[in-house]
Amino acid sequence: MSAHIGPDVTGPDRIGPGNAGPEGAGLIGRDRERERVAALLAALPRDGGQVLHLSGAPGTGRTAVLRHAAARAAEQGVRVLSTAWAPAERAWPLAALNHLLRPALPQATGVPDRERAVLDTAFGGGPATPAPAELAAAVLRLLDTLPGPVLLCVDDLDRLDPASRDTLRAVAGLCGGTRVGLIVTERTVSGAPPCPHPQTVTLGRLPDPQARALVARAGRVTGYAEEQLVLAVARGNPLALTELSLGDGPLGDTACFGMLPATPRLAEAYAEDRQALSAPARTVLLTAALSASPVTRDILAASALLLDSADAAHDGLAEVVARGLVVESPGPADADENAGVVDAAGTVGAGAIEADGAAGAVEVADTGTAGAVDAEVAADHLRFPDPLVRPAVLGLESTARRMAAHAALGQSIGSPAHAAWHAARCAVGPDEELARRLESLAAGPRPGGAVLVALAALEGAARLSPDPERGAARLLRAAELAGERGLADQALRYVRQIDPTGLGTLGRALLLRVYDLLPGSGTGGRERIAELCEAAREVAAQDPALARKLLLAAARRGRWQQCGPDERHLLLRAAGELRAGPRDAWYLTVTALTDPLRVPGPADPRPAPGVSGADHRSLLSQAATLTLDFERAAPLLEETEAALRAEGRYRQLPLILVPRAMCRIWLGGEWHTARALAEEARTIADRTGQPDWAARATGMLGILEALRGEHDRSLEYAAEVEESSLRLGQNRQLSLAVLARALTASGTGRYAEAYDRLRSLFTDPATPYAFEQFWGLAFLAEAAPPAGEQADARTVVDHIASLTGEGCAPLLRRILAYADAVLAPEEEAEARYRRALRPGIEVWPLLHGMTAFGYGAWLRRRRRVTDSRTPLATAESVFRTLGASSRAAQTASELRATGWAAEGDSAGTPAGDASGSDFTRVLSPQQLTIARLAARGLTNRAIGEQLRLSPRTVASHLYQIFPKLGVSSRAQLAALMGTG
Repeated sequence: MSAHIGPDVTGPDRIGPGNAGPEGAGLIGRDRERERVAALLAALPRDGGQVLHLSGAPGTGRTAVLRHAAARAAEQGVRVLSTAWAPAERAWPLAALNHLLRPALPQATGVPDRERAVLDTAFGGGPATPAPAELAAAVLRLLDTLPGPVLLCVDDLDRLDPASRDTLRAVAGLCGGTRVGLIVTERTVSGAPPCPHPQTVTLGRLPDPQARALVARAGRVTGYAEEQLVLAVARGNPLALTELSLGDGPLGDTACFGMLPATPRLAEAYAEDRQALSAPARTVLLTAALSASPVTRDILAASALLLDSADAAHDGLAEVVARGLVVESPGPADADENAGVVDAAGTVGAGAIEADGAAGAVEVADTGTAGAVDAEVAADHLRFPDPLVRPAVLGLESTARRMAAHAALGQSIGSPAHAAWHAARCAVGPDEELARRLESLAAGPRPGGAVLVALAALEGAARLSPDPERGAARLLRAAELAGERGLADQALRYVRQIDPTGLGTLGRALLLRVYDLLPGSGTGGRERIAELCEAAREVAAQDPALARKLLLAAARRGRWQQCGPDERHLLLRAAGELRAGPRDAWYLTVTALTDPLRVPGPADPRPAPGVSGADHRSLLSQAATLTLDFERAAPLLEETEAALRAEGRYRQLPLILVPRAMCRIWLGGEWHTARALAEEARTIADRTGQPDWAARATGMLGILEALRGEHDRSLEYAAEVEESSLRLGQNRQLSLAVLARALTASGTGRYAEAYDRLRSLFTDPATPYAFEQFWGLAFLAEAAPPAGEQADARTVVDHIASLTGEGCAPLLRRILAYADAVLAPEEEAEARYRRALRPGIEVWPLLHGMTAFGYGAWLRRRRRVTDSRTPLATAESVFRTLGASSRAAQTASELRATGWAAEGDSAGTPAGDASGSDFTRVLSPQQLTIARLAARGLTNRAIGEQLRLSPRTVASHLYQIFPKLGVSSRAQLAALMGTG
């Protein structure tokens, strides 16, 4: 314990879970608590002392809030005295109070005789301890002798020596009207007497954003997937958020029930609960915490073996239940729905922990055999109200006691798989039968923390395998599972234990699959494509699912590395050999990755054999996205994303989030959702070691920023994509940078540059076209007329039209119709624009706006000014809703040229500049538009490209504009119009 005055307010040596260290990095969250502390400190010198009572479960950050209060008080010049619980001093009467008052006791000479005598009796070795109320009054008289207000900070009030605790409770009742404020913390304990007249705040779990920030500041986790595990297990408990991690060693006992191991500091937070128990109760608590089975009779049987007495086991269980550490409840009524499932109460047993976003529910999916489950269903179960008690108890126990409990549980549990887990923890030599039983725990769905159960089971089965190749295969399965979940460090740890020279055909293929999941796997030459195809063929008969995974990986490499015709032929031939039929969803996806235009029109794809529902939807969504069938892809992508999150397959999320952002660009009414999706994809890809997908997400952000008119940011993103593409050797990603740069050029009126960049996407007609070219086709057609490239653009459009059939995606058909209208001969343009604008175009707002703008601009150039206003107004409204500011401004200029002010007039003179109304008196609408563009610094050529005029026509207009406005240079024009 310690007491402090002034700025030295760090309090006890231990660090509160909300702080990063002794200096305190500040609280994360806890806004309500901050407000209460601020109010108490503000009232202290003015309205007198107040009491703030902070309660909460172990690890909820009570000490951190107390330190925050002490630091704020010191900043305001308030004297701070603090004390806290120390186990060795709990038996000494008034020890905590003595430490609290030690800096003030020298002032006791100024206290009246009666109160000084009470203090001397209490702290000077008197024969008896004064009554709490009498001593509390003396304490306040002592503090009144100190200059200025005083803040008392008392940590763990409930754990102090009884005399100090009772006196401080009395102080709380008397400090009103004094210059003494009091903040106390204590654990939430039912039936404990509250402090008199306090403001009570119960600290709960941190919300998800604040929990993530705390995990990041703790710096224990190494990646996104591990962070998600910590968030699920900690359930918002600040101490757990700062202490939990996978670590770098083998998974331990806690993995059996989907939990992470407790550090000594986390275990110590629960030590007093355990120490208060009798020896039999401690044994029962250990057995329950360790057990893979939630069944009460299994735990009692094992405890009886350890205690040599069934009566002692029952008495011990009754004591543990009475203390509230576990609760006993009847088994679930429905075996299929509820076998082995644990809610927020934390049922004992093997399984998965899955955090519910709203209530933090914890579910444990039992993995025992059907017969064992049937037996368990009717039996009573044990549950931990606070699931963190389980790893804490195991962290407090010795290895010898845990091993003894494992042995007893191995003999007592009815489920063969769960009994195998405990037997394996004690086994010292190879045992194939035990390895097979243990391996069965890795089967089935693995949501949330259940991946730890599967990894630990495979890890243990590999250790018990007599056959080295069989053991290596089990480690590789564990590495594959860890890699799929984004646990790269865990996967690498398994791989490093394997000798590749001892692997057979299946083992080598599985190792190839694992390497493809590790960070940096996207790099490498095209030779890996042939290697993956060959491995897929070799294991197709033995492991068809693995063969499909390998070939899908090869197809993805082929797409992003823009493989040549030989590799494409190899991929399509191998896919044809492995497909289950022409409508096999896996086969359609491989085909879409290799040559999207070869995919037949929408039909009813069949799931591949052995493919889960989530994986089937993922395959369908990929195929639909690659063929531009965004209407079909969008709901599939949403469903797949939800399933992947539920299953903890975070590594695959960027593969879904990037296409979702693509869909939102074309289908969304606003683009903020697309931006959020792309940003999350980039973050997850970075943190799961997928620089290729991080670059693709960055490319989407670049395209979005260009469309939104944020051109400088778009160019920054494009540069990032280009650098990443060169580093990874993936040429396809450069097309995303091309789109971003081209859209930036067209958005600033540089249509010739935009056309040249877009045209580079179509230089090799032998290369299969994909969504980048399909997107680019719309923008190529848009840039062609002002760039004077209609004839060349027409050849590109005709070529793509010849490659597409009637079954192509609706969006691609609409893009072709738009391009056909923009590039049409004058006498056919109106009919083609009307065809492009037929009902249904509203589904794709961006294309709708582009088509309406093109039609309106065409009408205005034909001097059909009145007719042009409706499509131009429609386009301006669409662009403004989307957030496409540069397009909205360009459309507003066209509208003003018709004599009709655009909505908001955002593209004209800035708000508040009244000179705009003067310009309209001397300039025609078109002259005003040209003047504003020239004032912004655009050249005659750039103005002409934007307004579909020749540079000579622009110069002629400026020749008339300058004398009308009384200027002789563009600089004077810019100054006059407020843009210089």
